Amino acid sequence: MFPLLLLATVSSVGQAQQERSPRIVAARAVVAAIVQAAEANRKQPRPLRGDELTQHYVRTAARTAQTLEASQGGQAFLLGIGVALDPSSLIRNNLLVASTWRQIESDTERRTRLAVLGEPQIHGRHDLAQHFAVSAALTVALGEKGAESAGLLKETLDAREGGSGFSFADLGANYAGISLAKRVLADPGKRLAQLEKTFRPRDFVPDPRGLIEGLTTKQFESRFGGLNDARFRKAREQLLQQITALPGYQD
Repeated sequence: MFPLLLLATVSSVGQAQQERSPRIVAARAVVAAIVQAAEANRKQPRPLRGDELTQHYVRTAARTAQTLEASQGGQAFLLGIGVALDPSSLIRNNLLVASTWRQIESDTERRTRLAVLGEPQIHGRHDLAQHFAVSAALTVALGEKGAESAGLLKETLDAREGGSGFSFADLGANYAGISLAKRVLADPGKRLAQLEKTFRPRDFVPDPRGLIEGLTTKQFESRFGGLNDARFRKAREQLLQQITALPGYQD
């Protein structure tokens, strides 16, 4: 697991002055498409909300990513949804990825996005959409193991006094985002085309009902020992199996 530096914040990271890389330019195009979709949605007599809004944004991102350079489309899609569906500043203030996030979206652009984004959800929960999208993006930025470690560290910190508690529902959304990213990166052309036409949030993220949430550190250690304990490894494996069985991961 990464040390606590992973969630360390920076009070100010200057906007990158160097020329943006092709990956950053491509990701910016995806974010811009989502913002445009959000602005158009707000003007509708009956704007999309909740899970339908997430579906709309992800399909928009997939459609946009297919118009980009083939070598950039998959990463741009994943980074784009991770930036665009996240209302928090935790990741963009993270020392390891702040430069990437802030090149993809400036502070001014972020304010514009948040003003129109609405509240995309999965299973009726905004936090699950956030965990899913951010973990998908972190898989590009940090790799599969790095994204998993970031999610585990976040839940461990949440279990401390005053936090929301260790949540297997959040963890499931994290693993689902990583699983999506692995598939997209392995075959961008095929997966992006599928996502544009068929993506439904509930097909990709496990139902939180029945998953344990709100555990304090003491409660987590009592039931699962720790992250290296066999009891937790078993629970993790069961969660991964649940994700693998979802319709979105079947060909």
